[in-house]
Amino acid sequence: MKEQRRNIYKRKDNRYEGRYIVGYESVYGKAIYRSVYAHTYEEAVEVLEEAEERVHEEVELQRLLRRQKTQQQTTGILQRAFSHDEMLKVVRTLTLQEWMIEWLEGHKRNTIRPTSYMRYYNVIYKHIIPQIGSYNLLELTPDIIQKFVKYLCEDGKNDDTGLSPATVRSYMMILKSALELAVDQELMIKNPCRKVSLPPKRFHKPVYLEPDECKRLEYVLLHTDDNPKSVAILLALKTGMRLGELAALKWGDVDFSNRVIHVRHSLQRVKTFEPEGPKTKLVVSETKTTNSVRDIPMNNGQYEYLKAYHRMVVADSWGNINENTFVFQNQSGSFIDPRVYQQYFKVVLKKAKVKEVNFHALRHTFATIAASKNMQISVLSRILGHSNAALTLQLYIHSITNQDRAEMSKVDWEYSA
Repeated sequence: MKEQRRNIYKRKDNRYEGRYIVGYESVYGKAIYRSVYAHTYEEAVEVLEEAEERVHEEVELQRLLRRQKTQQQTTGILQRAFSHDEMLKVVRTLTLQEWMIEWLEGHKRNTIRPTSYMRYYNVIYKHIIPQIGSYNLLELTPDIIQKFVKYLCEDGKNDDTGLSPATVRSYMMILKSALELAVDQELMIKNPCRKVSLPPKRFHKPVYLEPDECKRLEYVLLHTDDNPKSVAILLALKTGMRLGELAALKWGDVDFSNRVIHVRHSLQRVKTFEPEGPKTKLVVSETKTTNSVRDIPMNNGQYEYLKAYHRMVVADSWGNINENTFVFQNQSGSFIDPRVYQQYFKVVLKKAKVKEVNFHALRHTFATIAASKNMQISVLSRILGHSNAALTLQLYIHSITNQDRAEMSKVDWEYSA
């Protein structure tokens, strides 16, 4: 018979009450309890487990922070084991859940960007810990990991459908990296992820706008009253800049003297980890990768368009702008939320009678047009901020192929049987 839970008891009114922790006062204070009620013990268990599941991530994070504060040693779980026997005890009892939290908070948090930390956090707490977190590290086998891959492929989404092969591969890279460190620190003999089969990569042709759609979109953008967002969308179409990069762009990044746009920052949404209030916030941080830091030269059309917009902004603000002023700002003088751009983009597409696409399609459209006009792939790769030209070639091979066909037609010959 299953042991009864200690945090469920029967009340005088014959109902069952289950108590659970939702957090701690200011993280390091007393535990904050909530209660659920049911008419039977079985119902109480079910309701309580659902309630605990809803707050599990937040409570576990706060407990980790509390442990770290009270520990004299702060450099990792292994360095807190002083004797050989204690080390063996740690190795034998260390679960994957404990190691993943240690790896994330002790080894990765201060070395990766906030957006990457939020992605790692979600993968670990939403998938890895619930599915295989209870296993001891020494119990992990390729078969267990393979079943986890199967879960991701078939039931990884909230609607019980599978994740894409690319997403599965990215999730497994997180798990594999954490276990590689465990092997390096002699917590494991071998990394079980090395023997696992992953779903094959699927290449998806980028979604982009056709030339006639671009013309209709440009016409609407140039004849609208909502100037900042329209200018930003048109600049995305003409430069291939990412939405986050546009939102974080400041006038100090626009060098009119040398006709260059310096891409240095990006607006990102990150997790707040606060027990109350918004769960996420927007922050201006470094760009997606080191390759994303780049200079985009302005052609005559881009230069004149941005220069005219700059003159209008200066006039509207009575000259009260400086190098730290956002190029595209809201009425309060701050950056515009990327969600606002996305909503506005949908409205503009509908008005221009253009098929519905996401904002990133503007970047694909710019690259497709540039490739079709014989821009060198190495140059296009630098302008887009790709890590290498091979990635650019793979993404936009359809444009190169069309151009090859046009060039080949110049040396066409007639065949007669």
